[in-house]
Amino acid sequence: MTGEQALVLAVLAATGVQRLLETFARREKVRGEVKMAWSFYAFFFLHNLILAGSFVEFLLLEKRIVWPAFVGGIALYSGAVGLRLAAIRELGRFWSLQVEIRKEHQLITSGVFSRVRHPAYLSILGEVVSLPLLAGAWWTLLFAMVSYVPLLLLRLRREERELVAKFGDAYLDYRKRTRALIPIRRRTT
Repeated sequence: MTGEQALVLAVLAATGVQRLLETFARREKVRGEVKMAWSFYAFFFLHNLILAGSFVEFLLLEKRIVWPAFVGGIALYSGAVGLRLAAIRELGRFWSLQVEIRKEHQLITSGVFSRVRHPAYLSILGEVVSLPLLAGAWWTLLFAMVSYVPLLLLRLRREERELVAKFGDAYLDYRKRTRALIPIRRRTT
């Protein structure tokens, strides 16, 4: 194994460990009714497939590190993790890896939620793009875009329906002024 291969393996392994620790971290939670429970397992499977595919593609194609993509991938991954941790902190005991609305759930529109309605989904998109990017694994990146992204958008739509059902007009007003994934303010006329 070359030094560059070892570096890519080490970075991808570190991201995998970080993701596992975050996924299975014990947090104070308020339980609710889970919708689309299967999606967590699909995301977990696809995420690991993208992680492994990034490294295997890097090895099989005997690539060298594309330094701008490698550094950009690490920066994107770091930003994605930071965004997700901010969302987790803001939601507190209402954070869940599932679509899970609780009876005493509160609509959070502050912090990162003032910029984007689904910062955790945005961070996950950044993460699944960053892994193949840092490995220069373009086929794996294409796989991530055609498998993970549509599933994430499907789940986002379901979560939107649940939030409208829970919060009604308050959520509809929030939705009018805050974009789902792209953190650009909507114009208010």
